[in-house]
Amino acid sequence: MLKRLIAVMAVLAMVAGVAFGQASFGGQLLIGTTFLEGDTNKDDVMMGGLQYHEAKISASFGDDKGGGKIVLATGTDTAYGGGLGSGYFRTWGFLFWRPVQQFRMQIGVNADGDFGSAQICGWGFTSEAKNSVAALSDYQAWGGGNTHFPLWQWQSALTRKGNAWYPGTGDLTNINFSFFPVYGLQVNLVIPIGSDFAHASDSGKDGKQMVFQDQIADFQLNVKYDIEEIGLVNVAFVGKGGLGKDREKTHSVGDLYASFYLKALTGMDAEIGLNYGLPYTNAANREMDGYIGIGAGFRLNSSGPFSFKIRANIRAGGKDQGADMPTLIYANILPCYKINNNLWAFLYAGLGMEMIPKTAAADAYTRIGWFINPYIWVRASEGLRFWTGVQVYQTKINDIDSPPVEWKVPFGFNFYF
Repeated sequence: MLKRLIAVMAVLAMVAGVAFGQASFGGQLLIGTTFLEGDTNKDDVMMGGLQYHEAKISASFGDDKGGGKIVLATGTDTAYGGGLGSGYFRTWGFLFWRPVQQFRMQIGVNADGDFGSAQICGWGFTSEAKNSVAALSDYQAWGGGNTHFPLWQWQSALTRKGNAWYPGTGDLTNINFSFFPVYGLQVNLVIPIGSDFAHASDSGKDGKQMVFQDQIADFQLNVKYDIEEIGLVNVAFVGKGGLGKDREKTHSVGDLYASFYLKALTGMDAEIGLNYGLPYTNAANREMDGYIGIGAGFRLNSSGPFSFKIRANIRAGGKDQGADMPTLIYANILPCYKINNNLWAFLYAGLGMEMIPKTAAADAYTRIGWFINPYIWVRASEGLRFWTGVQVYQTKINDIDSPPVEWKVPFGFNFYF
C-alpha cells in the first residue's frame, strides 16, 4: 500500500509541477506502541502492542497566485479513543486562488488546520509526541463524553477542541474567502459545502443534501489582526444552524470566540482565550448552553537548555435540558531540558476537576483526575525521531470511588522525508 501511495503521489507531484511550475513532495511514517501496561488492581503486567501508525504522503504545488495541497494517509489507531478508527484510509486536499494581494479563495479540506487561533494551548503543546503516543493524547476522552457536554474529558480536550480558542476548519469540507484590506488584518469567511458539519443529519437526504439557508447558517467568520512585534488578536463566530430555515430543530445560533497571543516579550510568549456558547431554547422548550470557556497559556523559550509550557482551561455555566452543566477545570505543565541537540527530556503532568452540580436525584460532588507523563525525544538520524516514556494516571476520583492507578510504557518512531 505504501509503495502505491508513493507512486501515485509522485505522479501527482510531477503533474502539479508541470501545471504550476513549483511543487514540493514529502511524507512521514509514524508508529506508536505500548510496550507494557497495568494498574494497581492487576497482578499481571500486560503487553499493549501497536497503538497507532500512520503513513502520510503529501504534495504541495503552486505559487503565491494559486496552488494547493494533496494528502493521502493510511494507518490504524487505538490510542486516541477511536478518534481515527481502525484501519483507516484518508485523503484530503484543497486548491486556492489569489488573483490580487487583497483577496484569496480556497475550496476543499485542510485537515492540518485553517485559521485556528491557539498558538500554545492547541496541538503544539506536545505536538508530535502525542502522535507517537509518548505523550498522553489530547484527543483521548478518559471515560467518554464529547465537546458539547464533556462528561469527564479531563486532560486538555477542552483546550485542544476549541473550548476557549477558535478551532478553525479542521476536517470541514468548505469554501472560504479571505480578505486582506490593510497590512496585518485578515478577514475569513468559511461556508461548509459538505455533509460533515453539526446538524447535517437533521436535514436533506441522509445529510447529503442541505437546504441552502441551513447550510449557510453553519458559516464561520474569523477576523485576525497581527499587531507587528506585539501580538495577534483573533475573534470568531461559528454558526450552529440557529439562523437557518431549520432553526426550530434544537439548533443554537452559534459560539463566539476571542483571543490574544502576546509575542512582544523576549524569550517568552503567552495567550488567553475566551469562548461563549450562545444560549437557546430547543424544540422541547428546554434551555440549552449559555456556558463560558476561559483558557490561558504561557511558553518560556530561553536561549539555554531549559524551556517550559503551561496551559489551563475552565468551563463554567450553562444548562443542558434544564440541568446545570458541570464546571470543568484543567491545567497542564510541560517543562523540557535539552541535554544536548539530540536528546531532550520532558515532564508532562496535569490535573483536572469536574464539579457536578446538585440535582433532584443527587447532591453536588467533585471528581478529580491527574497524570504524570515523563518522556524523552531522541534524534536517531536525519529525519528519524524516537520517543519513549512512562504514563501514570488516575481518573474520576471522588468521595466514594477511588479508581486504580493505571500506567503504560509507550515508545514510538516518527520518520520524515
